[in-house]
Amino acid sequence: MKNKTSSLFVAATLLSATVSPVLANNEAMLNLLQVLRDQGTISSENYRLLANAAKSDKEATEKVVNKVKEIEKDTATVSLKGGHLKFKSRDGLFSAQVGGRIMADYASISDDRNRDGDGSEMRRSRIFLKGKIVNDWNYKAQFDFAEDSLTTKDLYIAYKGFKPVTLTLGNHKISNGLEENTSSKYITFMERSTINDIFAVGRKNGLSLATGGSNWSFMTGLHMDGVSNNNVDQNEDYGYGARLTFAPLSEKSKALHLGVSAHRQEYESTPLAGGAFGQQRFRARPEIHTINTRPYDTKIDGVDSADTFGLESAVVFGPFSAQAEYFSKDLNTTTDDVSFDGWYVYGSYFLTGESRSYKAKKGSFGRVSPMSTVGKGGYGAWELALRYSDIDLYDTGAAVNTMGEEGDVTTIGLNWYATPNVRFMANYVMANVEYPGTTNADEDIKAFQLRAQVDF
Repeated sequence: MKNKTSSLFVAATLLSATVSPVLANNEAMLNLLQVLRDQGTISSENYRLLANAAKSDKEATEKVVNKVKEIEKDTATVSLKGGHLKFKSRDGLFSAQVGGRIMADYASISDDRNRDGDGSEMRRSRIFLKGKIVNDWNYKAQFDFAEDSLTTKDLYIAYKGFKPVTLTLGNHKISNGLEENTSSKYITFMERSTINDIFAVGRKNGLSLATGGSNWSFMTGLHMDGVSNNNVDQNEDYGYGARLTFAPLSEKSKALHLGVSAHRQEYESTPLAGGAFGQQRFRARPEIHTINTRPYDTKIDGVDSADTFGLESAVVFGPFSAQAEYFSKDLNTTTDDVSFDGWYVYGSYFLTGESRSYKAKKGSFGRVSPMSTVGKGGYGAWELALRYSDIDLYDTGAAVNTMGEEGDVTTIGLNWYATPNVRFMANYVMANVEYPGTTNADEDIKAFQLRAQVDF
């Protein structure tokens, strides 16, 4: 009897030890109990007692495991990889990311006409939500709260089921230009070049098709104006265009980028007296956003459409990079055609050995990752840059030209990438404004600017 009692104790101990992890290996325990019974080590009564306990525990464990599986289906993984808050469903069908950027600017401005003084502003203060729905459907909503006003940036839905093509409908960037299609988080200078204000299409409300490969990208689209309804007493302006880029060389620290773009804008403004279309105005800041004036300015009467053509190129060779773009705009008017153009070229060099990150599939540049990070014993990445821009908004043969300045801007830049998400920038800008066709003297504008930037 003592022998059987000890055996019963051993079997019970084995049972309790094995039923805890994943289904408690009950099948093996039942087989063991059956062997012990057949050998006479335990009685039939004790066998039934232990077997019933094992079966009961198995059912309870199965219920717990099934419940855990049900809960797992409804839970999501949370990630802060790269400093970005991301949520993803267990099955991978749904995702959401919350993020944004903050850019605080400060400037000391010297204008020989004393029209502007020192200034500061929150250049950008954005927050966004983006993600995917059942794999192929993507969305993004991005708003800017800078200057205490709400501005809609991205607000669209995209479909990626026709791989490698992406269809996007809503307010988003209509592709033209390398500088315009590189995020403000990654541009080399505090402001894009002066010509970008005049020739870039920017964000519009419309439909686009984008695709690309390991060394090329293509985007085309048809768009209306913006997110608000502005067709009171008139049809809304619309446009269409395309951009093609090719990278004969696209490696981690080496790249050669070539691109071309074309865009046509149709103006549907209310006709003025005599049947002429409304006036169109084109103006730009001298690569200083805190300035209160836009000295490069022209007004053209009777414009019914505009054709913009662009050429772009860039090269990355280790820590050195260079980039250039040329744009021309032809305005079709009711009396006379008007043309103006602009270009820029710049170079940059990383003193700490990093390289600009090129994305051939999008035909744009991305995030710079320092080799050493401040906060982890490093000193970040340091970059020197120099840019020259030239703009001409004056057409001597245009009878309808009421204004039309021209000039050039030189910008010297120093960037400190403390981490991949934190950057400090310093720019010294020297702008010259000329007033052809008038007796006005040239205007010189100088500014020293600083920016603190973080994105998350």
